[in-house]
Amino acid sequence: MNTKKITVAIILGIFCFVNSMVFAQGTSLPLTPNHPYEQTVQLAPASRYRIGMNVRSNVANAIISISIKMYDAGGEQIAISQVQRGLGDPGRWYTIGIEFDTPTNISTAKLHITTGDAGEYWWDALEITQLDLSQSAIRKFWEDKLAVYGQVFTGLVVDARGLNVGRGMSPRVWSESGQLIYGGINASYDYLQQVGLVSYGHELTPELLQRIAVDPAYPLAVPLVVKAVGVVEPTRTSVIISDEAAEQILKALAAYDFLARFAVIFLID
Repeated sequence: MNTKKITVAIILGIFCFVNSMVFAQGTSLPLTPNHPYEQTVQLAPASRYRIGMNVRSNVANAIISISIKMYDAGGEQIAISQVQRGLGDPGRWYTIGIEFDTPTNISTAKLHITTGDAGEYWWDALEITQLDLSQSAIRKFWEDKLAVYGQVFTGLVVDARGLNVGRGMSPRVWSESGQLIYGGINASYDYLQQVGLVSYGHELTPELLQRIAVDPAYPLAVPLVVKAVGVVEPTRTSVIISDEAAEQILKALAAYDFLARFAVIFLID
């Protein structure tokens, strides 16, 4: 297991504002369907990172994609991770994040933010964190989390049994009102082949719960279980949940963004 002795948090360009009026506005994010936002970032090789930010829009259910593209010294793309989230209500802040590992031969990386929905966008608190994977650091992180929030969910379980849901490469979770709750589109090729963007099972077994465990060295697994109420045609690999369940997930993400690391399980027939 790769370990780091120090957790490094780098704030790039966007800061948490003390003035509440400024925080409510955020900073304009230069983003249109034809012009994605791009920023070069320097990442250490063979490390794990988390990228997170707060985003809002004046467009209902606007979909944001966050990608981290990694390149070697020759400029060839060697890895990519990407998530998609829907922003739901206009003017409301949503936390979006992604967690990923860097290859040993990484030279540079680029953060891409894209959307297919024309409108105005704002962001706040862009943070790139190199994660400390030592057992002591993981334990302290979760002790602090639990002390603040009491209960923290480490992953999402969608019970889609009885809906004839199939397995797929890009499963999504939508709310009844049309908000994209989870849409992991791309991860590394090895990740897709070995793990997938969700894990599937018929019952919530201890083995299946390993998908949402914090770490092999700290196997805390606390599932947030929601019931699917519909399936998306024609592929039947994506599901619909109630707006109440979607709000449960959004509130849980405020404590810990488990979707950033693809900690999702589908229970299917």
